[in-house]
Amino acid sequence: MKRINKEYENIYKEFEENSEFKKLSENIHHGLTRLEHVNRVARWSFIASKVLKLDTKSVTRGALLHDFFTNEDINRENYNEFLKEHPLIALENSKKHFEINEIEEDIISKHMYPLTKKKPKYKESILVSLIDKVASCYEALRFQTATAVGITILFLYNIR
Repeated sequence: MKRINKEYENIYKEFEENSEFKKLSENIHHGLTRLEHVNRVARWSFIASKVLKLDTKSVTRGALLHDFFTNEDINRENYNEFLKEHPLIALENSKKHFEINEIEEDIISKHMYPLTKKKPKYKESILVSLIDKVASCYEALRFQTATAVGITILFLYNIR
């Protein structure tokens, strides 16, 4: 396990040194920070790619960058369109701050399939897309539901 953690940390090192990427820690996403979300997706994808013998480095880098956008990038007036557009915003930000390969580009731009119409081209892209959906459901149930229940209990307690 130490070797796996070290390998993940070696890939992650490039990202933790980038000031724009660090801003993901300031943005709430699924009840936690966007940085926590992309790290969860990246770690789960990293492990799954090892088991499936896929390109682990590209999977991990693509997963770390799949939601590389800040709150300033979000179009709040038309959030449904933003859901479809944010992979391209993340891709643009990724290209601006990092060198990415073809697999990573496909992972980032197609992680919202089937909401976005273009199908993933690589197994690595399909993997990250699936793990992102599982992680998002997990986070929504674990964090957003817990927060909603807590707020409801506080509300009920205060009106009593």
